[in-house]
Amino acid sequence: MAYPSTVRAIEDELARLAADHPDLCTRTTAPHRSHEGRSISYVTISGGEAGRPVLLTGGMHAREWAPPDVLLTLLDRLLRAYEAGADLVVPGFTDTAPARDIVYPEATIAAADVRRVVERLELSVLALINPDGRAFSQASAANAMWRKNRRPPAGSATTCRGVDLNRNFDLAWDFERYYDDAGDVAVSASNDPCDPQVYVGPSALSEPESRNVASILRERRAEFYVDVHSFSRKILFPWGMDSNQSRDPSQSFRNPQYDGRRDGGFGGRYGEFIPGDLLDAHVRIGTAMHDAMIQGAGDDPRARARSEYAVEPGLALYPTTGTASDYAASLQFVDDPIAERVVAYTLEIGMDTDGEGGFQPVPAIYPKIEREVHLALMAFLSAAAG
Repeated sequence: MAYPSTVRAIEDELARLAADHPDLCTRTTAPHRSHEGRSISYVTISGGEAGRPVLLTGGMHAREWAPPDVLLTLLDRLLRAYEAGADLVVPGFTDTAPARDIVYPEATIAAADVRRVVERLELSVLALINPDGRAFSQASAANAMWRKNRRPPAGSATTCRGVDLNRNFDLAWDFERYYDDAGDVAVSASNDPCDPQVYVGPSALSEPESRNVASILRERRAEFYVDVHSFSRKILFPWGMDSNQSRDPSQSFRNPQYDGRRDGGFGGRYGEFIPGDLLDAHVRIGTAMHDAMIQGAGDDPRARARSEYAVEPGLALYPTTGTASDYAASLQFVDDPIAERVVAYTLEIGMDTDGEGGFQPVPAIYPKIEREVHLALMAFLSAAAG
């Protein structure tokens, strides 16, 4: 499968994986078709009984071309390594983007770790959440930076199409109620249907694509989740809507007493509650992902610097509401919890400097992005497997 893959190529690859590995890999059609009528499918890998449920997703934002591809190539490598009883090999790569070439060595994940991941997890992968947006983004250079889905304009309007799916999940979606005036201004969200970037949609989970993710999280009772995006070289954990604190459980998205009083900043009067042990787990697993990328970069300090991902709360990027990873983490706190706890990340892959290409890495640099994501996600999956 050639990068960057088309919508059709992604669906074909999912079908191939299920056909080539029928004892391990099952393909499922998500319950909701896109606005333009496209079916959306995902695969689940399981080599044992009652594995811990894990979900990986990509392709939320149309212009971010690499995430679906890196997820599919990871699945291919994982399945082939498991069936062969072999190490998972991450190929070496020579990075020609800097002024002097940087050589990244071959890296391996031990066969025993591959076996633990496949046999102890029920791993679902929705590689492409937003097929309509991706098809539009890839249709012409003029469309390349399209971010949203392709929700039709309301009423008789002919413009103002699309919703930012990563602002449409049911967690502080109604941000104007959630924040004070300063927080409303600071948050990366908009109620304007004509906003070209971060329109939250007419209601929480209004979009078929976000409903697909929510339904998989709930029905499969996912305990571990990563949503792969680009770019910024960050491993982001909850919360993105406000600063973290582990002292006062009453300071929670569930508590309407704080409506209109949250400021969405670090060190303010409000902090979103996260239990201390859960915060520690996010930092520990995120650090393992970070370390796997650094170690896989070899000894060249230039390679290590270009593989450095910050492990931070989502707020460190900017205040956000209605994101998939925060929504996944929130499910453990609602009245009908889906798991004892949910560990969730947004993985922002790649960078826009040093020739990496930002939202759309060129094919020559894509193997560098791919290798570091595979190393990070295998570290995440190994932690989930216990």
